[in-house]
Amino acid sequence: MIRIPADIRAKLDIVVGDPQQVSCAPAPVFDPLRLDFLADLSRVLLAHPQARALPDVVTFAYWCRRANLAQLANKYAAGELPNTVRLGLGLSFHICPSNVPVNFAFSLAFGLLSGNTCVLRLSSKPAETTGRIVGALTQLLGEQKYRELAQGLLVTRFEHDDDVNRFWLAAADARVVWGGDATVEHMRSLPCRARSREVAFPDRYSFCAMDPRAVLALDHADMLALCGRLYNDLYLMDQAACSSPQLVAWIGAAQDVATAQARLWPMFAQYARSRYAASAVQMMDKYVDACRHAMGNERALAVEQHGNVLYRIGLSELVQEQDSYRGYFGTIHEVTLASLDELAPVINERYQTLTYFGLEPTALRDFIIARRLRGVDRVVPVGRALDMNIVWDGYDIVASLSRVVDIQ
Repeated sequence: MIRIPADIRAKLDIVVGDPQQVSCAPAPVFDPLRLDFLADLSRVLLAHPQARALPDVVTFAYWCRRANLAQLANKYAAGELPNTVRLGLGLSFHICPSNVPVNFAFSLAFGLLSGNTCVLRLSSKPAETTGRIVGALTQLLGEQKYRELAQGLLVTRFEHDDDVNRFWLAAADARVVWGGDATVEHMRSLPCRARSREVAFPDRYSFCAMDPRAVLALDHADMLALCGRLYNDLYLMDQAACSSPQLVAWIGAAQDVATAQARLWPMFAQYARSRYAASAVQMMDKYVDACRHAMGNERALAVEQHGNVLYRIGLSELVQEQDSYRGYFGTIHEVTLASLDELAPVINERYQTLTYFGLEPTALRDFIIARRLRGVDRVVPVGRALDMNIVWDGYDIVASLSRVVDIQ
């Protein structure tokens, strides 16, 4: 057990778990009890009377349903080396993000599936998503079946305090840091155990590539389906998630692109308008940012407004610092390119997710390999930008947070 000194304990607001029973004993990866726990967590979340009111909670609950977890476990077991056993590292300390509240639950699930005890620091910002998941966790840990697992889970809040951080880092066998570059750099500046591992999720940038001819080939029903998938990528997290697209790169002839834009975007704006409502402050911030581009961005050819719901900033070309131009609440930058190769010069290690429509996955794979890109860790169809998995940000998270025991 980890003994928490009184001065550190006084600074912790315990949300879930018992600070007197924090174990550092590892479990096997995809431990059956932990699989049961996460599957029951899915069941409890989906059974809530107002479950559908929080799409991010539903997304997490579907991800950790029993069938999906079993599939992940089977795939992982099939790829393991013979004569080996994979165990967790011990104690994992998680700094959870504030911009995407549901990610604390994914971080917890990753730690548990990897066989680790999980100590998580939640953001101080209140969020209904966090409250709903915390309530379900508390309910399950109260059941006799999961009393043992209570030693492997502690969810806390505490002020920015390096004495607390140092305590947990001195005990942790792994740290998982979600946040901006500054947060990651700061946590790296603090001492940790010699064999401690790190999985860090700093600032990233994501974009979308589309073939205009594929858009023009769609019938009305398929266009509506495409609008729905684009909506999920852009609006479910207000483009605050690192995997939310900020740029749409049209790959094709300029005339085809113009025709596809004229068909897609009005229908998409109408679709989004019926489902999305931002606050007045968000709309003002969005408008001011668009004005900055109109007045100060020499590459901005036009700023197209589809009411308040969608702003499109048309670009004449891309620049090296493209990843610094972000949008929120339905703002996209848009460029027309003759080929994928024109993207290569601007892609750096900050690029995370490439969503695509109308392009062949094999062509995208060949592009990444042939151009030896330092960035792009995920390539998924439009509509799946926010789909979380145990392979994320270029990490196999279960492998990163566990160790292999070679038994000859």
